[in-house]
Amino acid sequence: MNPFANYGRIVHGDRFIGRETIVNNIENRIIHPDNPGNLVIIGMHRIGKSSLAHKAIIEQKDNLIRKGVLPIWMGVASYDLPSDFFHALVKRCVREMTRLDWLSHAVQNLANYALEIEDSWDEIKDFFIEVKEIGYQMLLILDEFDHARHLFKGNTAFQRLRELADYPDYGFSLVLTSRRSIRDIERLAGSTSPFHNIFQVQRLGMFNNDDLEIYFSRFSDIGISISDEQKTRVLFYCGAHPYLLEMLGWEIVEGFRQNQEQEIDVDEAADNIQQSIFDHYDDMIRLLREEETLNKLLQILFGPVIDVKQPDVTELQSYGLIIPNENETYSAYSEHLHDYLKIHERSTEFINDLHAIWSKTENALREIITTIMSDLYGDNWIAELEKTRPNFKKNIFDPCRDRQQHEERIFAERASQNLIDFTYPAQLFDIICAKGLWQSHFQAIFGENQNYWGERSRFLTKCRTPLGHNRDNILRPDQRKIFEAYCDEILGILSFVNSA
Repeated sequence: MNPFANYGRIVHGDRFIGRETIVNNIENRIIHPDNPGNLVIIGMHRIGKSSLAHKAIIEQKDNLIRKGVLPIWMGVASYDLPSDFFHALVKRCVREMTRLDWLSHAVQNLANYALEIEDSWDEIKDFFIEVKEIGYQMLLILDEFDHARHLFKGNTAFQRLRELADYPDYGFSLVLTSRRSIRDIERLAGSTSPFHNIFQVQRLGMFNNDDLEIYFSRFSDIGISISDEQKTRVLFYCGAHPYLLEMLGWEIVEGFRQNQEQEIDVDEAADNIQQSIFDHYDDMIRLLREEETLNKLLQILFGPVIDVKQPDVTELQSYGLIIPNENETYSAYSEHLHDYLKIHERSTEFINDLHAIWSKTENALREIITTIMSDLYGDNWIAELEKTRPNFKKNIFDPCRDRQQHEERIFAERASQNLIDFTYPAQLFDIICAKGLWQSHFQAIFGENQNYWGERSRFLTKCRTPLGHNRDNILRPDQRKIFEAYCDEILGILSFVNSA
């Protein structure tokens, strides 16, 4: 049997991989105490939050029930109205208590009262007080709690949940799974309740090395030998992301079977699920944009770093989205994602003004070079220019081809087909200020002289490097202002040319 056959669903039983430390933490907070505490599991999209809650809590349901604690699982995204949510909670409790023969006449009557009217908060409280008085407690697991920002918007529901989970009279505990912090969810819902203060926070990131070892052992368990080189290719595409590892694992096993047990081909397996990987990335990007985190992620990875603070870096690291490099820079959790985000970064209009003006400046320089050179040499201007200037081929365009081919190997038609998109800022100025080209074509546009623009090129390149590598503390405020002023100057000149 393919050990990854039902990837994408909640992972349970023997299929659950690792997570030993965080499972122990949850058990110490929820399973072992006589009175479970309140806890929230926070993590990125498809990182395994629901699977973790199921493994650490639902699979211990019998142990909880023996102590008189009844776990109830509810998906918050299933409800459109707070009243529907609270009524469903009462119904679920009654159903489970009936199944366990815990239901008394008094509890049943209070449940009936609570369900008769739409806003029955007092009756719901009486229901849970009675449940506690006959010796039982409720443990409510609320999955996909991010939806509460819509469900409870402008409502007192946060305060009501806090009351149930905070006061001992109700014997009620909460476990939440969410992408956002509870404080952010409350803020987006317009709530001023200090609901978030009652929770212990457990952040769920990527697999650790022990988890990865278990993951790769799943192949050998069914007779598939996977080499260190093949493991490296798996990590290139997936990093330590559980969902992507399972999806690629499924494809590897199926390909192994179809090829009659010949050597596995990780790259071919990744090609077969490429669109699914891209869909996952796009979902992640959409969610990060909604949470106003995408801009900061791209600043950290590619610069310039403008408004990123250390807590932003710490948070993204805790999610496992970024990993530190030895040279004080950061990379995305996989090389494949890092390259994908680089493509996205080229086409994104950033909210931050300084980053936006730098992106516009680079694009404007590439556009004016392309326009002038196309008029001079035609559509195949790069090849023609290389014939007369071999140093351009060696120092500018061949390295660009290497970067372009790397991108094409990974992303096929999504890769940029414009070679000049792969130039660095200093290379753009090398073309503009080149002897002969400057005098015949670019001086009339830019004015001044080569030394003037060479100085600006050196300054912009000098500033761009530390900004792009999270060392913005090197730059003084006056240097930032000069950086912006030089970009404004270039954009003003090229805007005038375009309007003329």
